[in-house]
This record gives sequence, structure tokens and C-alpha cells, in this order.
Amino acid sequence: MSSTSTTVSVPKIGQEAPTFSLPDIEMKTRSLEEFRGRKLVLAFFPAAESPVCTTEMCALRDSIETLKSLGAQVVGVSVDGPFANKIFTENRHLNFPILSDYKREVISKYGIVMANLGSLEGYNAAKRSVFVLDESGVIRYRWISDNPLVEPKYDEIKSALEK
Repeated sequence: MSSTSTTVSVPKIGQEAPTFSLPDIEMKTRSLEEFRGRKLVLAFFPAAESPVCTTEMCALRDSIETLKSLGAQVVGVSVDGPFANKIFTENRHLNFPILSDYKREVISKYGIVMANLGSLEGYNAAKRSVFVLDESGVIRYRWISDNPLVEPKYDEIKSALEK
């Protein structure tokens, strides 16, 4: 049985990305609008400090110079609070903003709610997802996994940025 809260469709390639305003690790509000004018790798991840999320965010950290050379900014988003994201950012020396969708509004707008993370009834997190936006905020690439243990295809992200 499907619930109306999970029927939001995922934005399509060629559509403008849904806007948002979310707190970063210093609780400063950051909006999608502030990243306009450059390409954006918007990486949603299920849980800070979990094994696969750590691997993914560190892979993006380690490739930041390549991504920047392609004109891109990276932004990570999770439903974890700003405090947990701050510890995660500091522990992993992440060199890009990590934003908190603690109200779960943005993952709903993007249609990427993963209900009942693990076996936690009622705990909704982000599906591991990557959206590449162009300088105008239009989606040029998207990758979404229903399996939180699967990492994104990093080579596809780079290819999308090269276009």
C-alpha cells in the first residue's frame, strides 16, 4: 500500500531543481540559489558516519580538485542534524558544505525518501542520490539508489560535468 507522502515524483533531467534553504554545520542557512552560476553536484546521503556514506563523502572530498576543475561545487545533504553533520565533517575533513534536511522537506521535494532506514520503523532518510545541476539550476544528471549500500557512479558524475 502506498502512502501519499511518498508519491512525489523525482525531478526529471531538463527540469529546474527544486529550491531549498537548509542549515549547514554552523547553522547558517544555505539556499540552492546561492550556488547558481556554477555547476553543482548535489549528493544526498542516508546517514552521517555510516560506512557507505563515509566512503561516498570521502570519495567526493578526495576528488574535489577534479570536480572544481570541471566548474563544479559539491554539496552534501542528509537528514542528520547540523550537530551530527558537523562532527561528521570534522572527523572526515570534508571540504564542501554538508546541509541538514532535518525536517525531511527537501528529500520529499526531490522524491527520494527512503522510508524506515534499516529496520527503524518511521525513520525516514534520504535515498543515496546525486543530482548534477548546470549553472542555471537545471538538472543535467541524476542517479538514485533504492539500496543504501550502493555508491554512486563517480565516473558518470564526472562525465555529466564535462558536458
